[in-house]
Amino acid sequence: MTRRQWLARVGGAVVIPSFLSSCRPDISRNVGAIGQRLSDAYRPVEKNGCVACDNCMPCPYGIDIPSNLIFVDRAADDGYLPAALDSPDFAEKGREFLARYENKIPDAAQTQKCIGCGECLGTCPVEIDIPEQMSVITALTDVLRDLRCQQL
Repeated sequence: MTRRQWLARVGGAVVIPSFLSSCRPDISRNVGAIGQRLSDAYRPVEKNGCVACDNCMPCPYGIDIPSNLIFVDRAADDGYLPAALDSPDFAEKGREFLARYENKIPDAAQTQKCIGCGECLGTCPVEIDIPEQMSVITALTDVLRDLRCQQL
């Protein structure tokens, strides 16, 4: 179970003083330490071609779907979208991706809130499988957060 899944189950955030936190200030380069479930769920995120038409909005769970999709495309264009787990620059790109993602998109509007309800399906003029894209982005951010917050 990821940290986010646990927090969702217990119903909110837990405030932990930084000296007690297991979170590292940086993304670990030890990709081999990722849990098997996270590793199995991850596959490289690719550009999706969102045109920001907002037909998929509003999301009943508060996800800012266009912002998440456009963020991924911009990360790919600007060269900080992580590729395969075994790529030599995964940690470096992952650090930049996660920092920008958490800075740009508020937690309540991020992809981990998606439950795959399908309300957005069939609304996209470029036929993006939005629940699938939300799942892929969530898998990436979960891997990056896991690397950042590994137990020491």
